[in-house]
Amino acid sequence: MPNLLPSLLLLPPPPVPITSASLSAAYRPSLVAVVSTLKVLPTSTQLIIVLPCPAVHAQLQAPRCQIYTELQRSLAGLYSLVCTVCANLGVDVESDTPGSIDARILLLDYDGSRHFEEEGELRPDPFVAGPIVDLPTLAVTRRRWNIVFSVDGEEGQKIFASYLKLANQHSPSLCGHVRPVAGGVSLIQRETEQVTRKPASANTHNVVIVGGTFDHLHAGHKLLLTATALLLQPARSSSAPYRRLIVGITGDELLKNKKYVEYLRSWAQRQEDVVDFLLSVLQFARGSREAEIETLSFDEPIPNGRSVHTRLKNCSIVIECVEIQDPFGPTITDESVTALVVSGETRSGGKAVNDKRAEKGWKHLDVFEVDVLNAGETEQGASQTENFASKISSTAIRKRRAEIALTSSL
Repeated sequence: MPNLLPSLLLLPPPPVPITSASLSAAYRPSLVAVVSTLKVLPTSTQLIIVLPCPAVHAQLQAPRCQIYTELQRSLAGLYSLVCTVCANLGVDVESDTPGSIDARILLLDYDGSRHFEEEGELRPDPFVAGPIVDLPTLAVTRRRWNIVFSVDGEEGQKIFASYLKLANQHSPSLCGHVRPVAGGVSLIQRETEQVTRKPASANTHNVVIVGGTFDHLHAGHKLLLTATALLLQPARSSSAPYRRLIVGITGDELLKNKKYVEYLRSWAQRQEDVVDFLLSVLQFARGSREAEIETLSFDEPIPNGRSVHTRLKNCSIVIECVEIQDPFGPTITDESVTALVVSGETRSGGKAVNDKRAEKGWKHLDVFEVDVLNAGETEQGASQTENFASKISSTAIRKRRAEIALTSSL
C-alpha cells in the first residue's frame, strides 16, 4: 500500500491561561469539524496539528527546562481534547482502519507581530529540529498534504496566510486541498495575571531518556515522547555533537504475563512505532530520507540488550531505542544521561533511579513529569470518561482487538 499523505491543521494561538475549559472553548469547534471530515474518508489519516506558542518565542535558546512545564501542559491539554472529540464522534485513534485518525502535535515558534507577507524569501533554519519548528521550516519541508485545514477568525487566517505565502515561495508549491473550519472563543488574561512557575533546574540537556512499553502507540505515549524531545537543547551548527534521545522499550520476555498478550506488538514493532512517531515530530530536512537518516542496529550482548539507533543528520540527533530487561535500563549504565521524563504512574521510578546513581557516585538525573491525560472539565458522565480512557490505554486497546477478533470468528 502506498504511503498516504497526512493532513494538516493550523490552529490559532492558545488561550491564556491554558485549562481544559479554555482549550475546549478555543479549539473544540475546529477539532469537531476536522474529525467529522476525516472520519468519512475511505482511508486512515495521520493528522499533524500545529499549535503556535507565542509565549516562548524569545526563550528557545535558553535552557529548555525553563519552558518545559508550560509546553508539556499545552500538549497534554490538546491531546486530551483530541481524544475526547474522537471518543464522542466514535472515531478510532489507534488503528489504520478507514476513517481512523492518528493525531500528532507540533509546536510552532510563533511571533504574532511578524508579517511574513511583507518580507522577502525566507530560508528555513538548517539545524532546526522539532517538536518546536518555525513557520518557514514547516512550510518548506511539509508541503505535501491531503487536506490543509485553516481556522476561521483573525488569528487563524493570519497564520494560514503566512504559511501559504511561505510554502508557495518554493517549488513545488503547496499541495493539498484547503478547507476552512470554524474557530472557537479564546479569552486571554492580562499578562500581570499569569502565574510564572520557576523551573526546577537551569541545566541544559543533550542526553535525555524515557522508558515504557509503548504498545499500540496512543496519545499518552505521544505526549511522553514529545515531552522528552522538548528537553533536548537545540544544536546551532553542523559540527555540534549528536544529542541523544534514549527510549527504553520493555523487552518481550518481561511482558509475557500482560493481559491479552497475544495482541501485544513485538519489541521490533514497538521500536518501529516509536521511531516513526519521533521522526514525524523531529525531522524537518529538505533532503531525502535516505540521505538524511542513518539506522544502525546492535544485536550483540550489551548492558541493556539489543538497540536500534536512528541518526538524524541535519539536526544532529540520534534516537536510541534500547531493549530494557529491568526497571532501570540505561539510566544506571550510562553516566552521560542527565534528564529523565516520567508519567504520574512512574513518578516513584525517578527517585529509585537517582538512588541507584548515588550508590555509583554519579550525578542525579533531573526528573521531569508529564501531565495525566483526562477528559477535562467539560465532559460529563461515566460512559464518556470510560470511552476516553479506552483511547489512552494499551491494555484497553488490546482488549478491544480481542473482542473484535472473537466477534468476527463467530
